Amino acid sequence: MRVIGKVGSQSIHILIDSDSIHNFLDSSTAKKLRYELQKIPPLVVAVANGAQLKCIGMCRNFAWSLGDLECVSEVYLVPLGSCDMVLGVQWLSTLGPILWNFENPTMEFYLEGKKHLMQEIKGTEVSWPQGER
Repeated sequence: MRVIGKVGSQSIHILIDSDSIHNFLDSSTAKKLRYELQKIPPLVVAVANGAQLKCIGMCRNFAWSLGDLECVSEVYLVPLGSCDMVLGVQWLSTLGPILWNFENPTMEFYLEGKKHLMQEIKGTEVSWPQGER
């Protein structure tokens, strides 16, 4: 499910993917956002099409938001290309029970007593400041 999130005032494309174990941030997006990256031992990530991506580091306290939900997550840095961030089971498991509707792509969950409803965004472009993408 594709949604639009924010890092500060900058919009980012997020793929919510229950097939991904970890959370990932596009390495070029991390550089543009000027997040501090931490070196980690070499890690190779296998993606759905069989390709393998080299993880170049991680951000331990990556702050982002999705609607009115403010989050801080650990993200591994890989060259994603097709989106800015992938949220996997590492993030999804923090939400508790989730109601996911695939006919009208929505995701609903309660966190700390508050209902959150995410709806897939189709055909929306995220724009970066000129010359940054």
